[in-house]
Amino acid sequence: MISRPIVAGPLAGLVLGDPISGMWAGAVLEILSLRQLPIGANRGWDTGPAAVAAAAAAVGWGTGPPALLIAVAFGVVVGWVGSWSVHGLRHLNSRLVGADGRALESPARLTVRHLSALVLDLLRAAALTAGAVLCLILLRGILADLPARWAGTAALFLLVVASLGVGVDVRMMARGQRVWKAAALGAALGLIVGLCLR
Repeated sequence: MISRPIVAGPLAGLVLGDPISGMWAGAVLEILSLRQLPIGANRGWDTGPAAVAAAAAAVGWGTGPPALLIAVAFGVVVGWVGSWSVHGLRHLNSRLVGADGRALESPARLTVRHLSALVLDLLRAAALTAGAVLCLILLRGILADLPARWAGTAALFLLVVASLGVGVDVRMMARGQRVWKAAALGAALGLIVGLCLR
């Protein structure tokens, strides 16, 4: 269960020197991911890399609700990108076993293929996490180079994008229900509260 956000977030924060920010990011992502069960062919977002990316963003952006909102939204984006990579890896895993079933004839052959699938998943998650951290570093450099008069506008833009991202994620978690208005209202209120607390 180390890939659960409530575990991965604080651990990533601890490695980065701020376990409290990592814990907050992981706790919010854990709440958002409670509806999806990591079993069978369920297609949910990839929570491990999402939590590490959100913790890195929370540590890098500083403290406060606006920074946490941006960090969580970034983690959700990374998680959904990860879900597509997991989907692709599942297709590759089915090819590893082989359509003819030859891997099932020998326990040793099946074990090697199973371990290969585990290693591929580890490499996939590591590449996704590294890409997310690289994006954070590049984004931080771009924002640092902005003139001081644009810093507030850039922060407001990031907050709006983050609010909409979390709102869309809430909508996706409640498929079949009419929650667009509630998600939009919650995102708007979260943005207002974040700006007031800033």
